[in-house]
Amino acid sequence: MNADGSGQTQITQMEATAFYASLSPNGETVYFSSRQSGNFEIYSIRVDGKEMERLTKGLGALYAPELSPDGQQIVFTNGSSGIWVMKPNGNAPRAITTKNDIDPTWSPDGSMIAFASSRQGKRQLFVMNADGSKIRQVTNLEDMGGRSTWSADGKKLAFYAGPAGDHNIYTINIDGTGLTQLTYSGDNLGPSWSPDGNWIAFTSFRDGNNEIYIMRPDGTNPTRLTNNSTSEWQPRWGR
Repeated sequence: MNADGSGQTQITQMEATAFYASLSPNGETVYFSSRQSGNFEIYSIRVDGKEMERLTKGLGALYAPELSPDGQQIVFTNGSSGIWVMKPNGNAPRAITTKNDIDPTWSPDGSMIAFASSRQGKRQLFVMNADGSKIRQVTNLEDMGGRSTWSADGKKLAFYAGPAGDHNIYTINIDGTGLTQLTYSGDNLGPSWSPDGNWIAFTSFRDGNNEIYIMRPDGTNPTRLTNNSTSEWQPRWGR
């Protein structure tokens, strides 16, 4: 859909789940996970719904694919066996972590990857270099979610945390300082920072059904973009 909520268009017609969608940096391709073949594999499709292609086969249960800013690599979760990368055509898949790490996302310049992990016990947010080196823990909170997103300048992360049914959106500097809570009710999840840095998209149950909203990075001006009978999940911004 457009950034104002208009132009909502269904682009997949699959009999099985299709989720964890993300847009390529140029806004032309969507990468997603589906079990259309019986196992969760990674697919690509043009934003007009044409040229769908299955990129993986038999690597494991694959989720959360995202193309790097330079278009050279897709990062994704491989079940409980860690975070992997591969070429955009699915070739040369390889692991860059081997712990229970999930929901990877590239920094704006492609030099780092943020992810969630329970490698230290309770799930927390981490960052690492794009090759999997220099892993650093960012958060030390209770009830951490998975999905996170970088600010446009690469200095902050937005994420969600809280008990079931009462999640809220937070921001934090990548060195672990400056924790700020942005939402306070409604069960808010899956934040995605806009490329220009001016908005954060997220989902919320605050109006009784899970819908997509945007707000300013300081939590002000929350605006609902969708109003559908079924729940919307995990918005990811594109250009």
